[in-house]
Amino acid sequence: MKTRSTAVCGLALSLCAAVALAQTPAARTLRLQGETPSAADPAPKVFIIDAQVTPGDSDFQTTIDGWFASSAEPAMSGEVSGSCVQTKCVLSAEVENGKFVLTGDFGDAARPVAAHLVVKDDDDKTVQEGAATLQPLAQPIAGLGMLAAPDAINEIQLDDLLIWNNQTVSSGSPPSDEPPSSSQREALAAWQEQKGRLATGLIFVTDLAELRAHADAARKTAGWTPLGDAAHGWSAGYPAAILPKASRVGAEQHFASADGKAMLIVAVDAPMTSDAFDTFVDKISADRDGRDDVSTVRVNGDLEMSYTEGGIATTAAYHNRDGGLARLVFTYSTKAKDLYQPYETILQHSLTVTDDLKP
Repeated sequence: MKTRSTAVCGLALSLCAAVALAQTPAARTLRLQGETPSAADPAPKVFIIDAQVTPGDSDFQTTIDGWFASSAEPAMSGEVSGSCVQTKCVLSAEVENGKFVLTGDFGDAARPVAAHLVVKDDDDKTVQEGAATLQPLAQPIAGLGMLAAPDAINEIQLDDLLIWNNQTVSSGSPPSDEPPSSSQREALAAWQEQKGRLATGLIFVTDLAELRAHADAARKTAGWTPLGDAAHGWSAGYPAAILPKASRVGAEQHFASADGKAMLIVAVDAPMTSDAFDTFVDKISADRDGRDDVSTVRVNGDLEMSYTEGGIATTAAYHNRDGGLARLVFTYSTKAKDLYQPYETILQHSLTVTDDLKP
């Protein structure tokens, strides 16, 4: 009887979980093409909205978060957010010296729908308004190309591509498997501008192909070699063509240049308590004479830092979890800056951990 009771309870819990899951709608993609013929600067006349719609606080409410970009010159892009009650929605995006607001019944648009445009200045005063039309995005976008599928790339993957394409990305906590962040889209827009394209931050099929091809070629040149232990919850990598001398000292993996003047150390140590990690961060990031070019970004148990001192450049990443402390420290002579500096961010961001991290 005891075994049967356990099985029934387990079945009941499974059914409850399944029902709860079924009652929580998954996020859906909202991609719209808009026109505002009467718009004047700073509002765009044609634009794209690429967003996710998620359940709101009530049965009839949803929340919209994503990206907004002009689809013609002048370039303009940024975060867009809003909410809907059934199909009636309000969306807003920041524009130069103000805010761009759209209202209308476009929450589930299957055909062109009328909307209303309002542009407000920094004092929340309306400076222009007029009619807008929104319709489901027709692929491809004229003059720009086809957007990649909504699930074509996530934060982790785009972060990696941008770094290998010499773009600055955000620091702090490691990226997740969520959709690309606003900071990544800003970096993508900068890359698009460098390529002579409209800086939209929108993720196009052709852009992804080019980013991937360049990243693959750069990894090959560097002799990029993966590191890690999935069973211990961490991964990293190193440029074997630049740091060919590999060795181990206790728990530490060492990778050095041929002349020994550049060194990468990767290790997973015993975890620190929150207080101990606070003390550790305060100690290693403390100001002191002779230390220059200091950059420190901490988010909870994640720390990224870099500095130069005594002719040595140091770049480091630390990720403290309940089961362990992962650390990566890269040092090199500032006299060889041109050779090693391009790998600082690549190495720093290569160290990723899961909640299962352990030595």
